[in-house]
Amino acid sequence: MFAHSWAAAGFGGAFTLLLVFAIASDVRHRRIPNALVLATISLGIAFAVSTLGAARGAVVAAEGMTVGFALWVPWWWLGMMGAGDVKFFAAAAAWLGPRGALSAALVTALLGGVIGIGWVVARKLVRRDPGGADSIAADERAVERPPAVTLPYGVAMALGLGVAAWIPLIR
Repeated sequence: MFAHSWAAAGFGGAFTLLLVFAIASDVRHRRIPNALVLATISLGIAFAVSTLGAARGAVVAAEGMTVGFALWVPWWWLGMMGAGDVKFFAAAAAWLGPRGALSAALVTALLGGVIGIGWVVARKLVRRDPGGADSIAADERAVERPPAVTLPYGVAMALGLGVAAWIPLIR
């Protein structure tokens, strides 16, 4: 997708950098800022217009955003995903168009499952009680549980978007 010209390769570098920023923000703060979403939309539309022409590029970017949003907004409605994740995926889908958004969503779902399983296993290993179930410390921890830690699904989304963008066979 980004290999057909030097300008496209430059856009590809910018796209990858935006994905890295999204991963870092989601891991560190469990949110993807609106400024990053707006930068992603703006550059995505610029990329589509520069590669496909003004009219066709605008249509493809809008279709990509629509598909990207429609695929993930139900999960936000169900309270299973943050709005920043949904907005970021839709913004990044402007770069990929509708077909690329579908491919990225499939890769994201697969990676999200793998990351989710790893996340659960890691949390179980960290929470093991060295004192045994009969210890006072274990009883106190059962009463004073820390708040649930959320899975940074933006990581899976950014990786899925990157795979769909950089590996032509996926699209």
